[in-house]
Amino acid sequence: MEGQNGTNDNKAQGRYQLLGEYAAEASMESMGGFIEFACTHARQRGFTDERIEEVRRVLTEALTNIVAFTFENVPGEVKLSCNLDRFAKFVLALVDSGKPFNMLLEDDPFIGALGPTPDAPRPTTKTMKRFSSNIEYKRLENRNHLIITLARDMKKGKE
Repeated sequence: MEGQNGTNDNKAQGRYQLLGEYAAEASMESMGGFIEFACTHARQRGFTDERIEEVRRVLTEALTNIVAFTFENVPGEVKLSCNLDRFAKFVLALVDSGKPFNMLLEDDPFIGALGPTPDAPRPTTKTMKRFSSNIEYKRLENRNHLIITLARDMKKGKE
């Protein structure tokens, strides 16, 4: 089920101002819709073309991990919301109903090494960590929440 909500009547969502939401099937085929949705909002926030490409790379890596490791070819849905935090930084919030999966810990060479087999494919978060200001993972109400904060200009470290 695909859908989006991006009206000018931005709603407050706890500590975030909601810019819009997009939901679709958790599959590699649906990634383009998520990326287009997020990049459109980033462009509206004044991100440069170079920074929008970095946003695309961050979201691609996050969604690839969710599809491959959270759902493992089982049908499911992912919801993306684009938000502004209280400091007006751009925040991507990915929520899925797949199995518990903290890709930030799984990618850690020490913590992730405690997993079942060291030869098994592992998620990567290198791009997400490189181009994001902050990344958080939470498991709430049987859902994975991945919150990625993106400054408009990472080189200068400012919004």
